[in-house]
Amino acid sequence: MKQRITGALMATGLYLIIANLGNFFFGVNKRFDWTTTLWEAAFFFVFIFLLLGYRNNHKK
Repeated sequence: MKQRITGALMATGLYLIIANLGNFFFGVNKRFDWTTTLWEAAFFFVFIFLLLGYRNNHKK
């Protein structure tokens, strides 16, 4: 469980950085605003957390 949470948090952090850089680079948002992607990252975290659990359960 701890490994799933750690993996999901790392993927979410990477997602937040890439999403904000992409928004800045493509002109969606001219300043770094973490709240614009925070909700997306929360849902991304849940998705990755569940995906890692599904993958671990069906490896056997």
